[in-house]
Amino acid sequence: MKSLISISLIGLTLTAFTPSVFAGQTTTRTGPRGNTQTTERKVDDGKQTTTRTGPRHNTQTTERKVDDGKQTTTRTGPRGNTQTTERQVND
Repeated sequence: MKSLISISLIGLTLTAFTPSVFAGQTTTRTGPRGNTQTTERKVDDGKQTTTRTGPRHNTQTTERKVDDGKQTTTRTGPRGNTQTTERQVND
């Protein structure tokens, strides 16, 4: 029984990280005064894009991709300002 539970948990973990899970994920948070913040997350062609929209319709976009052992994160704020971070993954 214990091994069956372990296999089930591994299956759930693998399923949770497949691109199809994030293909159209939308989360809406509502605060105590009725203000909402929406987060949309998707994966397309190996790139993860997260867009947050605040109660005043300001948006912030974060894109992450990995290429040749390097992770690149680009953040774009509501005024169009961009910040890029690169991380090298060493073996």
